[in-house]
Amino acid sequence: MDAEAGSRVLRAATDLIELLRLAQGASDRLEHEVHGASYEQVDLIARDLQRLRRQAERLKTECERFVSREESETVARGHPLRRAADRGYRAPLPGQRPS
Repeated sequence: MDAEAGSRVLRAATDLIELLRLAQGASDRLEHEVHGASYEQVDLIARDLQRLRRQAERLKTECERFVSREESETVARGHPLRRAADRGYRAPLPGQRPS
């Protein structure tokens, strides 16, 4: 995984958390405005959103660890798209024995 891909993963996780935070805020506002069956429905949604937000926070932490581990491994083994010739290896020409 390169730095750009890692950045996209982390940005997506952050966006998910922000989206759930906004939805949770909207459900909190609705709870103050409605009553009866509507209130009960909004309350259930609010609890689900809170649960999903906690899961998204855990997912972000896992993504951070994953990206860090993948970027470290990429650095250790070299960039996966580099050609063998760029690393000092030259394939023998046809009919030539490897040295």
